[in-house]
Amino acid sequence: MRAITTYRPNELAGAHASGLAVWAEVDDEGTLTISGQDLSGHPSGQEYEYHLTVSASEVPIVIEALGGQPGDHVLSLLRAHAKAIVKRGELAWLKSIGVQGVRI
Repeated sequence: MRAITTYRPNELAGAHASGLAVWAEVDDEGTLTISGQDLSGHPSGQEYEYHLTVSASEVPIVIEALGGQPGDHVLSLLRAHAKAIVKRGELAWLKSIGVQGVRI
């Protein structure tokens, strides 16, 4: 499995939530998981975590939406576009590009 931290507001100028961390990983079968943890609080509680899973068959959709080519690694592309994706909301972004099989 390969994993990267895609977004930490203290690393990116203009971040909108100081307690948010988002990371992504790809397992040996090619399944992409985007996870996040917000320690700054949420209207429904003090902190929350989430995990979005994209099947290996839909990872090429993500790569293409990020401007990648076949063979490009999705984690590198996600890292390069993390700020915009997080600002929109990872689930909303995935749906907007046509990923249908997101599991939460």
